[in-house]
Amino acid sequence: MRSTIPIVMAGVLVLAEAAVAQRTSIIEASSHGELQEKFCAADPRKELVLVLPARLFVDSEQVICDGGPYKLYRIVSTYDTDDFEYWLDPPFYERGKRLGCDGKAGRNMQTVALNCRPL
Repeated sequence: MRSTIPIVMAGVLVLAEAAVAQRTSIIEASSHGELQEKFCAADPRKELVLVLPARLFVDSEQVICDGGPYKLYRIVSTYDTDDFEYWLDPPFYERGKRLGCDGKAGRNMQTVALNCRPL
């Protein structure tokens, strides 16, 4: 009986990970054009993780989707000056479902990840 408990627990963990994976998408992009294409095609009702080069945040560009422009920028963290806070802010006006994205990484990081949530 005791030997079956770890097996059952492992099965439960696999099912839980599969459920989380179905709710959360991971998008990787290496250029602004690729980010715009993939991000705008994502379902704004689901959680999303963006994996991007930090250099995409340097010029404060915008990602233009059907729902409006998202601002792409970074700032030095007030509380931790060794880090940048990264943002992909949604349009201010309501045009359906939108995603709000943010993350934090060391100032020397070449790749960053942002967590996006439905608004």
